[in-house]
Amino acid sequence: MFNSHKIPVYKILISYLRKGFDALDTETRQEMISFIKNNRHSSGAFIDRAGNPDLYYSLFGLWLCRATGQNELPEDLVDFVKKEQHFSSPIEELAAQLIEVELEPGKKKKSVFQLLKTVFRKGRSIDLSYQFFLFALALDAIGKNKAAYLFLARIWLRFYHPKGNLPCSLQAAFVYARKTVGLKTKGMEESILLYSIESGGFRAFESVETADMLSTGVSLFVLKEIGFDLRMLAPANLDFIQQNYNSGAFLSGDGDLTKDLEYTFYGLLALGSLV
Repeated sequence: MFNSHKIPVYKILISYLRKGFDALDTETRQEMISFIKNNRHSSGAFIDRAGNPDLYYSLFGLWLCRATGQNELPEDLVDFVKKEQHFSSPIEELAAQLIEVELEPGKKKKSVFQLLKTVFRKGRSIDLSYQFFLFALALDAIGKNKAAYLFLARIWLRFYHPKGNLPCSLQAAFVYARKTVGLKTKGMEESILLYSIESGGFRAFESVETADMLSTGVSLFVLKEIGFDLRMLAPANLDFIQQNYNSGAFLSGDGDLTKDLEYTFYGLLALGSLV
């Protein structure tokens, strides 16, 4: 992730979304394009589940637009980001940073120190492995002054071993974080496969019986990225993805029938990891 000659990870994510989108039939692609358009707000942002303009959902909306070829839609998003400078969480602040990286590539970006402050000081309630993943994603997108932080990250991740009943997405984020700094991930696929359900999908915790789209998308992406052969998992997971498609969007998979951009992102990510 930190190597400047490589494609930024957020662009890799978009490429997976595009693969998933291209695998859909023409009618389904048109349904999804309409769904994304209908989630625009007059402010230029994309809406959350309550119909309000939201930075977090706008990041998913932007990436979905890029994946589905709707490059004209996010043009007004820059103005919304400039107005929304009172962030309620570090995730919102990083979402704004990643939106600006994509839409205003020539704009002066935050320093590495400022990113560290955002994630590790303001984001104390976020699990350490996920803090690192968020920081690495933003730092990778900015693409400067990364050598020293790569060195420190390698040392930290070499000795950091998360304990407790971790959510599936955080366990996968930890494995991916190790990959990004060049540490070995061989054998670590088992820590993700523990969350796999035989009938399809991945669950948030080992104690949970039902799968969800977030855990499924993140797990399949990370497994694919570390070189795990997904062919044996593909049939059941494709069934899970198909069962949770509804009129242009992917559902959460856990019984909630609300449609939103976030789970549509994870559904396409899961599909793109399998095709």
